[in-house]
Amino acid sequence: MKSSIKLIVTFLTLALVLVGCKDQNSVQTYFVDHQELPDFMSFDISTDVVDFSKANLTKEEQEAYQSVSKLDVLAYKSKSGSIADYNAELAKAKIVFENKKYEELMAFKDKGVSVKVSTVGDNNEIDEFLVLASSKEMGFTIVRIIGDNMRPEQLIKLSEKLQNADIDQAQFKSLMTFFK
Repeated sequence: MKSSIKLIVTFLTLALVLVGCKDQNSVQTYFVDHQELPDFMSFDISTDVVDFSKANLTKEEQEAYQSVSKLDVLAYKSKSGSIADYNAELAKAKIVFENKKYEELMAFKDKGVSVKVSTVGDNNEIDEFLVLASSKEMGFTIVRIIGDNMRPEQLIKLSEKLQNADIDQAQFKSLMTFFK
């Protein structure tokens, strides 16, 4: 009987510790908590949607491409007449981006769209890029670019080659339809 009580108390203590350690302000938690909600849309994009075979990548650009494993996308559509809901959801997302484990890389505005880019990892070898793009008219999107030892300068060079790449538009069609 005593061993059963000790076992139960041990499991309860372990459960409390594990729940207590959950990072409530992580992008991953935000994705999981919101991906099934009606005003949100969530999907993963494999790097296979981009075909660089016609882009003549250098060895460095090829390494950059191979350092990215996938993109996770979570989008919130702003409904007309519901600016308060939009502001509330955007405030929650911004709080997540203030987590100490995320280092802000840059923030800017372009044509009414606010963009914030943060990273996880050290300056030279990043494991995750986080992008928050928001517009009152459309809504906001969070993109997690997940990889291993990604280097920002390599990815910037690689992004220039996207113009010559063949991109599977079907993956992005649902996102564009969502915001219409």
